[in-house]
Amino acid sequence: MKQTSVDYFASLDIGLFNMYGLSETTGSSTIHYPHDFSVNHAGIAMAGASIKIADPDEKGQGEIRIKGRHVMMGYFKNEKATMEVMDKDGYFKTGDQGRMENTRFLKITGRIKELIITAGGENVAPVPIEDNFKVCCPPCANIMVIGENQRFMAALITFKVDIDMKTGLPSTNLLEDAQMYFKQNVGVDVKTSEEACSNPKVFEHIQKCVAETNKKLVSKAAHIKKFELLPMDFSIPGGELTPTMKLKRKVTEKKYVALVDKIYAAGAKM
Repeated sequence: MKQTSVDYFASLDIGLFNMYGLSETTGSSTIHYPHDFSVNHAGIAMAGASIKIADPDEKGQGEIRIKGRHVMMGYFKNEKATMEVMDKDGYFKTGDQGRMENTRFLKITGRIKELIITAGGENVAPVPIEDNFKVCCPPCANIMVIGENQRFMAALITFKVDIDMKTGLPSTNLLEDAQMYFKQNVGVDVKTSEEACSNPKVFEHIQKCVAETNKKLVSKAAHIKKFELLPMDFSIPGGELTPTMKLKRKVTEKKYVALVDKIYAAGAKM
C-alpha cells in the first residue's frame, strides 16, 4: 500500500487534519478534533458556521453552501457579483460539489463548473477520477479527463519532468523517480517523456493504471475508455494551469483539440 504524508506523520503521533474554506469565508469553515476526525473528509462545521448541500442528487451530492459571520459581506464595489454568489437564505455558493457523510463530515467530490455531462446525460465529476489515477500511476504528473457531450470518457496524460525554475516551462527530461519507476515496474529504460510516449510497454502499463482507476468508479459512464500521452507536461506558461496550479480545462482542451478529435474519431469506429 502506498504510504501518504498523513500515514507518515501519524506514525510519529502527529495528526494531520483536513480543513476546508475559501477566501470568501475568511479561511476555513470546517475543522477536525483529535477525538473526532476522519482523514477522508474535509471536516465538520466550525462553531458559528453552517453548511448545507443545495439541490442534492440521489447520492446526496450537491453544491456546498456556507453561512456564518465569517462569510464575507460582499465583493468590493461589485453588488452584482455578490448577489450571484449568495442565495436567498444568506448562504454563500462555493461552487464546490460535496455531500455530508455520517451526518456531520463533509466530503468534497468536485467542482460544479467542472462537471462533465456526457451524450447520455450522465454527470461525471472529473477531479476524483484524476486523483485516483495519480495514485495508481506515480510517474504521471497530470491527467485531464474529457467527455463533454461525448459517448465515452477519455483522458490526456502527462509525465513528471524537470521544470525550468526561471521560466516555469517543463522540459522533456523525466524526473529521476519517474525513470526509476519505469525501470523497476515496467522494465524499460526511458530518460525522456518523448521516449515514454512512444514506448509500447509504457503505454501498456498506463492502460493497466487506467483499468485500476476504473475499478474504483461506481458508474461505468465515468470509466476512461481511451487516452493520449503528451510529451509536454501542463504548466502555467503553457496556459494549461492557473497561477494556483488549477487546471484550465477549456483552454487545455482547445489547445489539444487535434488530439481530442483524434480520440473521438477513433472511438466512433468502436
